[in-house]
This record gives sequence, C-alpha cells and structure tokens, in this order.
Amino acid sequence: MSGSPLAEQIEHVEALPLIAKRRWLGIIIPAINFPLFAFSAYTTVTMYLAGIPTSSEDFISNILVMVATIGLGLLLPLWVPVYTSNYTLEVGGLKINRLLKKSVLLPYNAIARTEVYIREPGEIPEDAIKYTRDNAEKLKKTGFGFVDFTNSESNIVLLMSGRKIYMISPAKPRAFLKSLKKRSPKLTAKIVELNAKGKNIQELE
Repeated sequence: MSGSPLAEQIEHVEALPLIAKRRWLGIIIPAINFPLFAFSAYTTVTMYLAGIPTSSEDFISNILVMVATIGLGLLLPLWVPVYTSNYTLEVGGLKINRLLKKSVLLPYNAIARTEVYIREPGEIPEDAIKYTRDNAEKLKKTGFGFVDFTNSESNIVLLMSGRKIYMISPAKPRAFLKSLKKRSPKLTAKIVELNAKGKNIQELE
C-alpha cells in the first residue's frame, strides 16, 4: 500500500555536509566560552559570599566576563552558521532549521525568485568569482537582508522572499530546484555554474 498523500508531499532535502572550518568553530566556541562563564560565575559567587562589595572593580569585571562569555557562546552561533542546517520540503513550505537558531517555514508562494550558484571543482577564474560577489553586493544595496543557512560554499541557493534572502546549500541543487518548482510552478530561477572556463548562466521561467 502506498504512503499517505501527506507523507508523499514531504521531502527531505539532502544538504551538503558542514565544512571542517565551521565544524571546528562550532566546537571551539562553547569549549572556550562556557568554561570561562562557569569559572567567572564561581568566582563571582565566592566574592559575594566573602562580603566583597558588588560595586568593586573585581566584582563588576567578573559580571562583565560572565555576560560576554555566555553572550558569545549562545549568540555567535545565531549569526555564524557553525552548525549543520537541514532543509525539508513540507506541505506548507520549505522548512529550514539549525541548532540554536529559530526554524523558518518559508511558504512556497512567498518565494519570489531563486538563484542557484554551483561551483565545480578546480580553480575558478577571478572574473567569475567577481560576478557572484558583485551580484550579492547589488542585492544588499537594494535593501535585501541575507539569512545564512548554508553548510558550504560549493552550492548556494538564494531564496528571495520579501526583503530577505535565505541562503541554503543543498547537495543536489538542480534536483532541489526541480522539486521546488513542482510546488511553485510560477517560480522564476537563475542557475549560475562556475567552472574552470568561467561562468555559465541559465534563466528558467
């Protein structure tokens, strides 16, 4: 017996693995900040119990270290994609999630346009790289805000919704785009392939 219609509409999107540099940052950030927070918290409590004035320089310094370390340990991963992002094509939209960051459910009808950047192995000419950088700068200057849910720079898909651009990195970007267009037939897209010969641009209607 086939699965239910609901199950058939839910599709897990294979994502590129998290690159080593980000994986190490994801380990180092809590490994450094949380022990420092614990030590500062212990020192602060000890000073308080010893009757040291809370207005003293040492006491205030410990409080500042506690705030800084817990802030970096929890907030930095919100801004920098140091943990693996996952993507799922659900009934109501594309679900994107990552550890310590609030999940996003992006309705299909809210995605105005998609741009797919595929970087082939090998050395890429500078003018091709410059094209991608210039395009990103143009989008930023027109008021778009980028939300990074990528795991790698090899494949990057830009999903434009409102004044935000959600960045993801599916392992098979063409297959992902095909599945996405089935759910949103009117979606327009651009595919940019970067290789040793330069760039190849394809517009899809």
